[in-house]
Amino acid sequence: MKKNIITLALSCFVLLATFTGCNFLEEDLSSQLTPDNYFKTEEELDAAIYPIYNYIFKNNGRFGGLSTYGFTVNTGDQALTAPRGLNKQRMLEFDDFNVSTQNPDVEKLWYGLYRGVSAANNVIENIAKIETIPMDDDVRNQRISEVYFLRAFAYYNLAIYWKEVPIITKNLNGDSSLGVKKSSMEEVFNFILEDLDKAEDLPGVQSRDKARPTIDAVRILKSYVYLNMAGYPINKGTEYYQKAADEAALVVNGVDHGLEEHYADLWRYDNRFSKEHIFAFYADFASGRNYGSYGNKSFRGTEEGGWKDFVVTNEFYRNYPHDNRIKSCIYDTIKYTKKGALLPEESWSAAIEGKEKHTWIGKYRDIGGANWNEATSNAIYPIFRYADALLVFAEASNLANGGPTAEAYDALRRIQNRAYLGTDEEARILADGADQNTFDQTVLHERAWEFAFENKTWNDNVRRERVKETMMGHSDEAEGFDANSIQESSYFAPIPEREANLNPNLK
Repeated sequence: MKKNIITLALSCFVLLATFTGCNFLEEDLSSQLTPDNYFKTEEELDAAIYPIYNYIFKNNGRFGGLSTYGFTVNTGDQALTAPRGLNKQRMLEFDDFNVSTQNPDVEKLWYGLYRGVSAANNVIENIAKIETIPMDDDVRNQRISEVYFLRAFAYYNLAIYWKEVPIITKNLNGDSSLGVKKSSMEEVFNFILEDLDKAEDLPGVQSRDKARPTIDAVRILKSYVYLNMAGYPINKGTEYYQKAADEAALVVNGVDHGLEEHYADLWRYDNRFSKEHIFAFYADFASGRNYGSYGNKSFRGTEEGGWKDFVVTNEFYRNYPHDNRIKSCIYDTIKYTKKGALLPEESWSAAIEGKEKHTWIGKYRDIGGANWNEATSNAIYPIFRYADALLVFAEASNLANGGPTAEAYDALRRIQNRAYLGTDEEARILADGADQNTFDQTVLHERAWEFAFENKTWNDNVRRERVKETMMGHSDEAEGFDANSIQESSYFAPIPEREANLNPNLK
């Protein structure tokens, strides 16, 4: 099938505007093109790149993009749910595998990702001008590579959450957008790989702007693309598992990143540039409340003055090992008043016995930068960690080679040793001699625990066709829920109704 590569660009002068009341893919931007006098300095180039991050992770607001609605679209995994009732239905639609085309979080995430794509297209469309900027050539090439990486990352999320989406690369004007067609998931992944090949000028480490991506971020994203192409629904199998293993091995065997000794240190804001964080989104309240993380309120219960947006499923809490990770992952003890005063220890209580009868996400909360009553605070949202490289390599190598190699065992054990050594769970460390299936199941369990609430597990369940298997205990959350009734059509989000109504090709 012919690739449907459509074109769209957005002026950097309107990147911070709010778009309302129209189809994003239909907007006539012909009068908003970048003026001839722009892209003349390095500062102007950086000013055009920044909004790409803003849209992808925040969608130009306190609540938007992956840092907010990324949690909604992952509510269907075995770890994350939302309290029943009140204003949580938009999350529970994912939890119940019945997502409406009018779901507001679906629409906002869709728009945020495509606005990020549009902002990236604006830079890529002006590469000829960027080549004339008087600046260091290495820095220029790194900035161009960075934009290709960010566009690839936006499309990766569009592919894993929507499956078939339009590929948009350049300027599109007015009514011609009504002919936009969806590309297949495989076509989108191949386009992503093309962009990542153009991101090869990223450095091994960022000496000045540490939050920017590096070449290892490119390699990890490539490895995840290959993992997805190897599994459901493309099912390319062994060859692509080997490609994933090869890309991950470049990071595993590199010198620029490594594991933190203590898992808890990953979530300290003063350690946000840890050697383990390969690429992360940093919410910084000091830059303004709109740039903070909503986890300050969203991941707390009403007893502690929170919004109780998301909770940990009771089954996941029961099954989580009592290892060196659990206190960082799951907040299970109510310690504060609604106004943020620390209670005497004798007044602490178990969250599972509180108003919501659930525990709470431990990552992202109470990281500082704001007072207790503020909606936002500082936070670290890890996108790719060195742990990703280890577990992608372990999984892909095992599946490509018909069983675990010594290198795959070493990668898995580095994760397990940090998690279990010194606890009562040491017996979980996998012994030598495991067959392919035992090793595979162990890796998948470790991924669910290691990356809990980092918005990776839902995609793991889909690409490995484990959705029904992992939801067998979901009747804990939804009375009468039958995992066997889950349809494959619910594995991916619907395209927003507003988009589809204006362009039937998107239905």
